[in-house]
Amino acid sequence: MATTAARTRHASAALAALAMAIAGAAPAQAPAAGGTPASSAASADRITVTLPTSAAGMLGEGPRRGRMIAFLLSADGADRGARPVDAPFYDAPQPLFSCAVESLEPGKPVVIDDTSLAFPAALGTLRGTYRVQAVFDRSTTERGHLAVGNLLTAEGRIELDPARPDACALELRERIEEPSRQERPNLRWFELRSATLSRALGRDITMRAGVALPRGWADPDHRRRIFPAVYLVPGFGGRWTAAEPIAQMLASPDTGPLMPEAAWIVLDPECPLGHHGFVDSAANGPWGTALVEELVPALEREFRLLPRPQARAITGHSSGGWSAVWLQMQHPGTFGACFASSPDPVDFSRFQQSDLYADTSVFCDAEGRERTSYRRSIMGKFEKALMTVRDEVGVERVLGPARDSGEQWDSWSAMWSPLDPATRLPRPMFDAVTGTIDRSVVQGSWARFDIAALVRDDPGRWVPLFRERVRLVCGGRDGFSLDRAVQGLKDALDGGARALAARGQLLPDGPGYVEIVPDETHDTMAAAATLRWYREIRAWLDRKPG
Repeated sequence: MATTAARTRHASAALAALAMAIAGAAPAQAPAAGGTPASSAASADRITVTLPTSAAGMLGEGPRRGRMIAFLLSADGADRGARPVDAPFYDAPQPLFSCAVESLEPGKPVVIDDTSLAFPAALGTLRGTYRVQAVFDRSTTERGHLAVGNLLTAEGRIELDPARPDACALELRERIEEPSRQERPNLRWFELRSATLSRALGRDITMRAGVALPRGWADPDHRRRIFPAVYLVPGFGGRWTAAEPIAQMLASPDTGPLMPEAAWIVLDPECPLGHHGFVDSAANGPWGTALVEELVPALEREFRLLPRPQARAITGHSSGGWSAVWLQMQHPGTFGACFASSPDPVDFSRFQQSDLYADTSVFCDAEGRERTSYRRSIMGKFEKALMTVRDEVGVERVLGPARDSGEQWDSWSAMWSPLDPATRLPRPMFDAVTGTIDRSVVQGSWARFDIAALVRDDPGRWVPLFRERVRLVCGGRDGFSLDRAVQGLKDALDGGARALAARGQLLPDGPGYVEIVPDETHDTMAAAATLRWYREIRAWLDRKPG
């Protein structure tokens, strides 16, 4: 999941910047209306997108096959400084449309009309004035429609009225390039070709990390010559470039002394199918194994880092929080402590508002009520549902009808599902049109990644590890209902501890905990947890030798 961070002043502003880095990108936002297939009868309404012959050089050697996507934002809505392509938006309706392009030819228009895949409804049914922008999504090596190498139009306007034909013409004149990266004395950009991932996926795969170095790292007279490390997994949409604000903080006389004296390693969780979560998966490849066997040792050699678990902490928020817990569980010989906040669902019987083992649909409950995916708290106990699961999946279906959008639900399938032998893509856990759950996928594959179920099945293994190594917090008013799953994990740990005690097994009285923080949301928990983790990571590192 994605999140935002609180904004504060002076030193606190830098702390908030780090919370944003830990959390990931600003929240992907999605329309509030329900998604429907486009009408089969074409109207005269259309958006045409053309690559001018004068701009044909932007194609380069890249593929000409892809998907043309048109994004609309109401011109009458509040201007939040967002472009139409800065989508999807969780808290405001946003129509979008797409069609497959077999070969993009300069000078030949691509037409978006009522035959195109649509959300929330066909183009000809809309009314109002919209800002419109289009993307030719042709990237096969990075996630999302704003991936490097994709082509982009400038903004246009279209006035839609079902009673008349309306049109808008756009031109692809911009190629999305890799954003520039900061250069600072204490900031390094590290890349490593992974032999493990390259062999598994049949193409060259590069692992990347942003390394923010602590004060004294380059000082030959500093008391330390070898440093511990904090490994940070960004949330959904976050990248390794989140190391930039961390390096700034470490170098600042205001905030540097508050932070653990360690190198901060910001990992890159992005891959073509979404946030890979450092899971060894059929679709994304063995990212967890490659991390601990290749990237971590290479970083330790390059940056003089202590090569033992007592000097390695793993942390993250939201999707990064789930990844941090998973890495701690799967690789206890690599990471000595985990600090996670608001993780993606850690109990699949409380998967947001669904029970994947018992429910029929992820879209509706047994009474036919739509399940909320994103909500916003208003004045304490009041809240407003802004997006249903049906809406979210409808957006993903327009962006990637093969379930390869790289957005949240498709990303989970890429992490936890087996490959479909026919498509060589992840087998979906549910039907994208009806929401019907495929129980065989849940029981046969997803269940292996259900953290609470693992604890219930083997408390003797997992309860001591959580007590000794895992600190986990989640807001009680989490916008994605992730607190429900965290409570399920807490119940599993408490129940396991009672069962072990009844059998006479002594349990460690370690520093680990799982807590629900009553008044925090998904957004505010990121900043609150970041401030808390500084103190706790410092204390954890100080009590270890070296």
